[in-house]
Amino acid sequence: MLTIVVFGGFGLVLLVAACIVADVVAGVRRRDPGEEKTAGRVVRVRGPIRGQLVGGAPAEYHEITVEYYTRHGEGPFEVQRKMPVNSKFVYAKNDRVIVSYDVRAPRRARVAGRVSHWPTSGPRSSDPVPQP
Repeated sequence: MLTIVVFGGFGLVLLVAACIVADVVAGVRRRDPGEEKTAGRVVRVRGPIRGQLVGGAPAEYHEITVEYYTRHGEGPFEVQRKMPVNSKFVYAKNDRVIVSYDVRAPRRARVAGRVSHWPTSGPRSSDPVPQP
């Protein structure tokens, strides 16, 4: 009987300790934002260019340049990405893209992908505009 009480108490202590550790780790993640995402716009597309990709492999690629502002209004900043010519993603000038940037150094960023839906201000084209 005594062993059951001792093992039960020990298990309860381990469970409480695990919950405390989980809360501490979750709090550290919340306090350190690290990376934020914002919207950017493709301002320049160069290519096809013969050269090396980021990994050093020789290839033919397009180089896209994206201009973005941080969520706090800093900028404009530019980030470039090399895309292989045979990539399924094709970017054109004025395309909207998602940019991930480091909060501490917003100039260090990467193009995260294309925006499939971009909300617009004002009435949509499907909504009738009231006439005076």
